[in-house]
Amino acid sequence: MSNLKAQRTHLPRVRHASMAATQARIQPSPIPVDYSIPIPSQSTSSKSTGMATDKKHFTSKRFVDAPISQLSKAGIKHEFLTDVQDATLELALSGIDLLVQAKTGTGKTTAFLLPAIERLASSRSMSSDKGKILVLAPTRELALQIEEEAMSLLAHHPYGVQSVIGGTNINTEKTRLNSPSARVDILIATPGRLLDHLTSGLTLRPSVLILDEADRLLDQGFRKDLERIVKLLPDRRGTKRQCMLFSATFDKAIQDIAKIYLNSDYKFISTLHADEMNTHEHVPQSYLITPLEDTLPTLVSLLEQAGPQAKTMLFCTTARGTAVVASILQQVSAASTQSMLPPIYQIQSRMSQAARTRAAQEFRDAPEGAVLVTSDVTARGMDFPSVTHVIQLSLPSSPAQYIHRLGRTARAGAAGEGILILMLDEQFFLRLPEIASLPLMPYTRLEQTRTLNFKLDDRSIGQAYSAWLGFYKSWLKQLRWSPTELVKQGAVWARCLGWPNVTVDDGEPSTSGRAPPQRGARGGNVVATWIPPPIAKRTVGLMGLRGTPGLNVVDRLDDAGDGPARKAGGGGRGHGQQLPKAAKPHTEGPSNNGTAHPPRIRRGKAKAGP
Repeated sequence: MSNLKAQRTHLPRVRHASMAATQARIQPSPIPVDYSIPIPSQSTSSKSTGMATDKKHFTSKRFVDAPISQLSKAGIKHEFLTDVQDATLELALSGIDLLVQAKTGTGKTTAFLLPAIERLASSRSMSSDKGKILVLAPTRELALQIEEEAMSLLAHHPYGVQSVIGGTNINTEKTRLNSPSARVDILIATPGRLLDHLTSGLTLRPSVLILDEADRLLDQGFRKDLERIVKLLPDRRGTKRQCMLFSATFDKAIQDIAKIYLNSDYKFISTLHADEMNTHEHVPQSYLITPLEDTLPTLVSLLEQAGPQAKTMLFCTTARGTAVVASILQQVSAASTQSMLPPIYQIQSRMSQAARTRAAQEFRDAPEGAVLVTSDVTARGMDFPSVTHVIQLSLPSSPAQYIHRLGRTARAGAAGEGILILMLDEQFFLRLPEIASLPLMPYTRLEQTRTLNFKLDDRSIGQAYSAWLGFYKSWLKQLRWSPTELVKQGAVWARCLGWPNVTVDDGEPSTSGRAPPQRGARGGNVVATWIPPPIAKRTVGLMGLRGTPGLNVVDRLDDAGDGPARKAGGGGRGHGQQLPKAAKPHTEGPSNNGTAHPPRIRRGKAKAGP
């Protein structure tokens, strides 16, 4: 038999270090095998796939003694099974449904892929049916990590794996899926993209359905998508489909979904160690309360205090916010030859998949310190070793998300620290029952902050401002804000990002922090006015902010330009340069940033509503 390789056409194969071949004891195999295939000498770590396994989870049981085929053994990089692999292998091979509680870094990906591949091999099926094994994951990054692991396990099997994920060209995916030369025995997918394919004609008949990070699939609102996906698959009673759910937590929501997707005789297995049950209760945690306008200088001071050797994950509330914070940190770092900031990376959902994958790998491989500015796409599922600090900038979306983010540090017994930065009105979060029970202490080590020098383009500020309003709109009750107060605070955030804060009153320019007046108020022969970033009428309607004073509502956002007012530049506290009295703020004009095709936005006048 030739040494067949798993097929995948859209990503380069991961290269593994060559290993000396050793003769392994031959085990009974469910399919004919070529016993001349060498079994690599195995280790307890894998650097190639990014799915590193915590050494404390390895057992004394060896894969050479496991009831799996020689073909599968040839693709395994470890000598010993982990506890979750040992606990689930024989049950999964039997075809019974499983609900498994296991954390990232425990070898859980192999735990569900290996028995699924073995069941596929034992069926001796070489049909061209797509997605005989279907794996659903909540994020693109996790889906790609699972695909890499599948590639390794399939190295000596005559099967292929592909992924379909958001952020990539769906027509390219359709071409790959329909290519007669590319097998799709295993399909890894994010729910939204899979639903797109299923509703446009893709037919799947999976014999194994796997939901990885099932709790996170629910957290991110995929439940309705999952229900639609299952309805578009053949009835499991006719296909005898096995289903496996893997989750880091086991709460009522998971129990409810288990009743829907699993047979009533399913087995529940938990492999959490005692020190993993409530890791968030043992990580040193502190909080900082600061005015909104001081948030960014406070953040920079914290990062500089952590030092250039610190490996920090910095969580932001929105993708747009992540982008501007990353840009600010990069500019602050580049502006000073004595900066204590390590290299800055970012991952957020608006980035291309290639850029996200590259940033994740570079942060993961950083030999010394690094900062990953990220939205919640990395809060769970992805493995980033040696994270020393988790900083959460502003309000987490929920207490559970606070805990999930915190879990990125102090892993495998290593030291770590969590810091939460809140503005004054966000202190209610500390009083929530799930948070009040945690050992959160006031942060008392902050050194003096400083004014930051950076410049963001109008479009980025406008997008971050709009996203900020959208995020905080859902917290009005807890914040005790009216819609008018929300808009007022949003204006403060826009000024923090460098949107020109220009008011002219009695002939004297001012950069006061008071709320912007809706219309120009004439005094003598000067006009007092402040115009916030424009926001589309449709967006205002979706936010439920129609008629709210202080918004700069426009019919639509086009690419209308960085005006001369951008010369006001952005300081980290929102104190940019003042415009001359004669300058008219926010008029259209050419960009001064030297970019060949600068982003442009349409200006409008502030008004009460659409």
